Amino acid sequence: MDLFIVVVDILVVISYILLIALISPTIMRFIKKRNYDILFELLPVLSIIFVSSVVICMGYGGFQETLFFQLTSIISFVFLLSLLFLTLIMKKLWLENYEKLITWLLSIRLKEIRFLKSK
Repeated sequence: MDLFIVVVDILVVISYILLIALISPTIMRFIKKRNYDILFELLPVLSIIFVSSVVICMGYGGFQETLFFQLTSIISFVFLLSLLFLTLIMKKLWLENYEKLITWLLSIRLKEIRFLKSK
């Protein structure tokens, strides 16, 4: 493989990761102001990751070119489907289990914040 192509691929992957890392907290903060739970906060982030990785993959010439965007597309699609299942179906059918899951996730998040503050 040509060295120039490898460098360009690495720069594209790094810029993609930085872009997602900069956009995700902003989106989640905006949605948190509307008092949605954490699963609803993650829906737009995962959908942006999925759509952008598919678009970049197609721009590169299909899914055969870059393994990183191929894996990112597959993983984000699986996470997006499972998150949609958790938020939409569980909230409608098993509201009690959904509330337990949300409180469990919030307790984990609070433990992380306390752990980081104690350092």
